Formats: sequence, C-alpha cells, structure tokens
Amino acid sequence: MPRDRRVLPSWSAPLAVALIWGVNVPVMKGALAGIGPFAFNALRLTLSALALGVVDRLEARTRPPAHASERTPWGSVLGLALLTSFVYQLLFVTGIARTSASHAGFLIASGPLWTALLARALGVERPAPRAWLGLALAFLGTSLVAAAVGGNRAATLSGNGLVLLAMLAWAVGTVWSRGVLERFSATRLAFLSTLVALPAHWLVGWHELAPVWSGGLAAGTWLAIAYSGVFSTGVAYSLWNRSVRALGPSRTSAYTNLVPLCSLAIAWGFLGERPSLAQLTGGALILLGLASWRASRAASA
Repeated sequence: MPRDRRVLPSWSAPLAVALIWGVNVPVMKGALAGIGPFAFNALRLTLSALALGVVDRLEARTRPPAHASERTPWGSVLGLALLTSFVYQLLFVTGIARTSASHAGFLIASGPLWTALLARALGVERPAPRAWLGLALAFLGTSLVAAAVGGNRAATLSGNGLVLLAMLAWAVGTVWSRGVLERFSATRLAFLSTLVALPAHWLVGWHELAPVWSGGLAAGTWLAIAYSGVFSTGVAYSLWNRSVRALGPSRTSAYTNLVPLCSLAIAWGFLGERPSLAQLTGGALILLGLASWRASRAASA
C-alpha cells in the first residue's frame, strides 16, 4: 500500500485547502467578468493537470513499487472524473457566474452537511444522535442563504441552486473516494481524474475561447486562471484527497467552514459585495450547526 510521508500535522492539509478555496471564489468571480465560464474551466483545468502531473511525478520517486493489488482502479478513476472533475466543475463555475462570491462561499460551507448525510446513508460514518441537531441547523442556514437574493444584483436563485448541486456532487465524490484512497495515491487519483475529464472541458468551452486566440484577455484574468488552476484545482485536489484518506470524509469536509470567511472578506474588500442580514444569519447558522455537529462527534469518540 502506498504511504504518504507526513511532515506537517494531519489538519494542515484541509486547512490549506479551505484557505485556497476561500480566496478562489472571489478570484473566479472577478475573472468570469472577462471570460466565459466554460473556457475558464478548460484553461484552468489544463494548468491543474500539469501541476498535479508534476507533483505526482515527484512523489513517485519516494513511492514504493505498486503490487498487483494496487493497480490503477480505472473504473473509479473514470467515475470520479465524470462526477468531480466534470459535472461538479460545470455546475460550480456556472453557479459562480450567476451568484455573488459571498453567497457561494457560504454555500460551499454546507459541504460537510451533505457529506455527513451521505456518509451516514451509506454506512461509511455514523453521527451520534446529538449530531443531528447540528446538521439540522446547518441545513436551515443553507436554505436561508440560498433564498437570500433580494437586493443583491450579483446573486440569483438559479446560481445558488447550481452551487448547491455542485456541493452535492462533491460530497458524493468525497465519500466514494474514501475506499479508493485506502489503496491508491491521493495525488495520482486527482491527476488522472482531472486528465480524463480535460478533453470534455475543452469540447464544452471551445466556442468561448475566441478572446484567448485573439489575445484579448487581460493580465488579471490570466493571473486568476493561473491561481485557480495551479492552486485551487491543482494542489488543493491532491491535499483534499490526502486528507480524506487520513481523516475521513466528514472531518475533512468540516474545514470548509473557513471558506466563507475568506470569501466574504475578499469579496467585500475587492468586489464591493455587501452581505445582507439574511445571508449573514444563514451563514452563522451553517457555521454554528457544523460546530455543534463536530462537538457531538468529539464527545462520542
């Protein structure tokens, strides 16, 4: 079985992912003003595949030789590529284009809710009875944020709904990948699933690439593509899978609570997005509910 060499604490990987994603939401929102969402995905995921390929190659030097039982699980790779590297990415980028960065950040924070519910339904993890109160609060907060579009021109119900669907897809992929990651490299899984989905993204985004061929993209848009590709869907994917393997899907997803805090601060400071009272109330309920859920899990451990 391949082993990950750990120098930093196990919580450092999901914490880094949460910070990277928190910055990425307003970065994407700003970039989508200058490029179509599907072209943005095609370009950034190309950079992601390159970044993940380099990391995988470096890790391969210290990875022990694979046994016959550790061969590439192509069925799971293809399924996860379709779900998390294609469907999730399409839903997410389209949702970001239709809602505000602060809304998206709070809705991303609902990821642990869907992951916990799915993990419980499939018998992967069993939350304690007290944990359900926290999950109910998180669900209430998610519903409030999704509906809080009044007075915010950047947010729409359809955009919020697409982000929620994206988080459901990501939750399914997170729980599914747990078993795969027990016997397969986290970085290689992220690399292969991104690489397999890449041709489909280029096919979908081809009609939006005219500004790229004409040299019409601003330098800031290219920087956003680079950040989102190399860090958000490149390095972060590898760190996420590594954390799912070490901590489990629910504990890893809990760190996404930090995403809205980063997104809210950056969107407010750089995009001028001012959150409504309903949005802040819903966000607070999400964070409170998930904190209560984690506390009940710790008490029952």
